[in-house]
Amino acid sequence: MCLVATLVLAGCSSGSAVDAYRDQARDAGLRDQLAAEQATRTVEKYFPPTGTPEPTKAPAPALGGLAITFGFQPDGTPDGSYASVPAGVGTAYVAIRLAGVSAGQVVRAVVTDAWGNEVAAPEAAIDPGSSDRWLALPITLPAELQTGQYGLFVFADDHPLGSLAFGVTGVGTSAQLFPELPANPRVRSTQPPPGGAVVEGQPTSTVGPTG
Repeated sequence: MCLVATLVLAGCSSGSAVDAYRDQARDAGLRDQLAAEQATRTVEKYFPPTGTPEPTKAPAPALGGLAITFGFQPDGTPDGSYASVPAGVGTAYVAIRLAGVSAGQVVRAVVTDAWGNEVAAPEAAIDPGSSDRWLALPITLPAELQTGQYGLFVFADDHPLGSLAFGVTGVGTSAQLFPELPANPRVRSTQPPPGGAVVEGQPTSTVGPTG
């Protein structure tokens, strides 16, 4: 009887030891798992993954010239630079000379009235070609256009390049050249110079009435 009791106790003791070892191993594994999860959360919180770097943007071009004109010479230069233009004459052009311009850049001309209201914003994407060129952006001058002073602001990829002030006079009046520039143009061409493709979906801008 004593022998049987001893064997039973030994069996119980052996079973308890095995269970204890199993519990200990399980607890150790759980601690390792928790530690690993905590380390992962710490890394994710304080060391976020490095994002994909943005492509390097081309440097902004330099503005070499800016004019309101009605046409261009064979070499692409504007055929006169006007201080004022009459309403109702149709299409005028914002002539922009750029140095260091890159293909793919978007050049935009924002026209505002004397109160700062935007009334036109033609833009063009630069096509491959010379990095030093004249660019033409068309604006329409309807008969109902309000007379007064207007501002012209030029941007390349939203980087400001320069500005120009000009006037709009009444229907039937004459366009006035800047006095320091050549007198009346000899031949007017409504064909803009090469080097700029109108952005897809961008209509010819109309400088509309602001009243």
